[in-house]
Amino acid sequence: MTSPTGGTPPAYVRIATEWAERIDSGELQHGDPLPTREELAEHYGVSKTVIRDALSLLHQDGYLHSATRRGTQVFRLRRFELPMYVLESDDRGRDAYEDAVRAQGGEPGQRIEVHTVAPAEDVAEALRLEDGQLALVRMRVRTIDGVPYCTADSYFPFHLVQGSDLVNPSNIQRGGRHLLREMGLEMVLHRDRIRSRRPRSREITDLGIPSGLPIIRHDRVSYTADGTPVRFMTSAFPSDRWEITYEVEK
Repeated sequence: MTSPTGGTPPAYVRIATEWAERIDSGELQHGDPLPTREELAEHYGVSKTVIRDALSLLHQDGYLHSATRRGTQVFRLRRFELPMYVLESDDRGRDAYEDAVRAQGGEPGQRIEVHTVAPAEDVAEALRLEDGQLALVRMRVRTIDGVPYCTADSYFPFHLVQGSDLVNPSNIQRGGRHLLREMGLEMVLHRDRIRSRRPRSREITDLGIPSGLPIIRHDRVSYTADGTPVRFMTSAFPSDRWEITYEVEK
């Protein structure tokens, strides 16, 4: 929350930043009530218009929720850790994401759609698809305790996976990587790209997040031993709900 023109930020930005820091630090928890606009205006010695603008900014950035009877409350769901270094590295025969969530006391779920598509440019490039070749995409909204926590879209070269269980919009209990291995398409190398951006329309709708909450976008291209790309997975993680962790060995 900085001033768009540089220099000293206006009062509403300074106030919003102070409250955001208190929420981020854990001083204020999910569901805690905020003082009224009148109380805040008196405390800071500013007009209620300034307080309105500060609260609007906090709402836009996903820090607050307003309920008719309960007033304005802190909105900060539990943050989960996603250990990226274990998602592809074991033979447990189960979905590693779901195991990671359960290990932290959450109950994972997901909604799945499957489509055969003419791939967008980034998908075609990642999977090295030629003009006219199709991709199969499994579009998932992954939930924890019934709350949407991320989207995860996995693209595959259609000619490699047609007729497999990947075409069915149901949960693959043993995990997609194990299914690919059974098909002779074991993934042995993964390349990641991570960046932050504002959410897209679909992410705002599917995740129920405000437009100002940053998204952590994680792209992973996975390859077989001969260098063939077999999966391009792109995920969107609301930045207030996740810590993405890696473990690197020398």
